Amino acid sequence: MNKSSRNDLPIIVSGGGIGGLACALALAQKQFRVLVCEQAPRFGQVGAGLQVAPNALSVLDALGVGGEIKRQALLIEQMLMMDGISGEPVGAIPCGGEFQQRFGNPYAVAHRADVHNALLEACGGHPLVELKTDTRIVGYEQQRENVVTATTDSGATLRGTALVGADGVHSRIRQQLIGDGGPVPIGAVIYRALIPASRMPRELQQPYPTLWTGPDAHLIYYPVSDWTQFNIGATVRCGAREMTEGEASAEEAAAAFADWAEVPRRVLSLAPMFQRYVLRQRTPAANWTAGRVTLLGDAAHPMVQYIAQGAAMALEDALSLATELDAADGDFEEAFPRYQDVRIVRSARVQISSLMLDRIYHAGGVERLVRNSVFAGRTPSEYYDRLAWLFTAPAYVRQWNASPGCVGTADGVHIAANAEIQHVATQPPSVC
Repeated sequence: MNKSSRNDLPIIVSGGGIGGLACALALAQKQFRVLVCEQAPRFGQVGAGLQVAPNALSVLDALGVGGEIKRQALLIEQMLMMDGISGEPVGAIPCGGEFQQRFGNPYAVAHRADVHNALLEACGGHPLVELKTDTRIVGYEQQRENVVTATTDSGATLRGTALVGADGVHSRIRQQLIGDGGPVPIGAVIYRALIPASRMPRELQQPYPTLWTGPDAHLIYYPVSDWTQFNIGATVRCGAREMTEGEASAEEAAAAFADWAEVPRRVLSLAPMFQRYVLRQRTPAANWTAGRVTLLGDAAHPMVQYIAQGAAMALEDALSLATELDAADGDFEEAFPRYQDVRIVRSARVQISSLMLDRIYHAGGVERLVRNSVFAGRTPSEYYDRLAWLFTAPAYVRQWNASPGCVGTADGVHIAANAEIQHVATQPPSVC
């Protein structure tokens, strides 16, 4: 056993995405040995934009990687909603000083790979984290003597002291633990594309996400990768039609926006191809823990992207799990149910709230007019009050204290307060 670790056999984390890596880093900072198993040949993240809300940044700060992510991200000045039919503004949420003071952090947009890479580098540099690729865990067995044996798709077995399923919306660990079948399509797809910033018209290159809403569809775009690219995401209701995932033409992505205002149609014409993803959900689970096995992130509570909190919830899970295991002094059968109790209501509320935004974003007729009237009438303070439950980091995040010698610090969410911020610009660089 590593002299600095609190466990002999490692805690096995199935899945090397943002949630799995954050879980490994949090556990290691509490002196637990961890083995992260990733099914792909290498650790990496599919290229796409990621909205990083204040509660997510607070977790990343606590883990010691927030400063690096903020240096690479765009810290936005507002969130803007537009009406896709009239072309007029609906409402805006300022994200400047008052917002940051209220929630302890800015709101950022980033390339998903930048967040993943920061966590991967921190895990790779920690002596208690082992990273293993080409390893897909497909089942497990809980044995006596506090051992969990995980089985891979190649037939190999791995012995650990516990197992955390962070293996996504199609989780094999969940399939065995809960057995509730696969995730269910909600009747919508999202078309994603990254385009060079040079293709985006200068007048549309704004330092914040622009959300266009309309009947049965919505569109969002914002800059990433130091203003070198723009992330475009177009969500379209498809009803009961069978849709598959894969490449899609620009014509297909734009079809639902044919009668919209000129700007959203123009933005959709800038990408030659899109990737089509089917949006899926699960009913919030009443339990995702059994003995020394538990779930995290999308494996526990998958959610549609409307509220932009999937990664944030996985990050919060990671700190909660490590906090409870530390408090229980490594007693998994005590800590895992406590972790679940802490997380289940909040994560379910986010799942449900995200689905409710489907009706708000995609309103038509009189509902659209009502939405616009309500949003236009809100003051910044009223927006902040409504978002406080979501953007305020949970107490265990604010109180995080990594073990001596680890990356995190006692003041957690303030770790990167003095970090150099590169992207608080009001306009993109002139090279665009």
